[in-house]
Amino acid sequence: MIPVYIAQTDLDAQLVQELLVTSGIAAHIFGPNVADPAGAVATTPQIRVVVEDAEAEEARQLVQDWQTAPAPEEFEFDDGLLDSKAFDEIEELSFQPGDPNLPA
Repeated sequence: MIPVYIAQTDLDAQLVQELLVTSGIAAHIFGPNVADPAGAVATTPQIRVVVEDAEAEEARQLVQDWQTAPAPEEFEFDDGLLDSKAFDEIEELSFQPGDPNLPA
């Protein structure tokens, strides 16, 4: 097994592992909080994502592509999509506790 990524956090390692697994590469996380399959205690504080030797180059390329991909565009909510009439209709549909017209 070869390390292809050194993570800063457990979550970071899990994201990379998921990226690799969904791409068809068996990936495992080893680190201070994760015992290896043989049950040995971690010898390094690093959190490593490891793969089989034959898949290391492809895995590294996938990780590099993921790291250098442009950030997704921010979603901007368009206030113009909702007008005051929509809010008036919502208020008309509101119910009070104990209202006999509450849906069952």
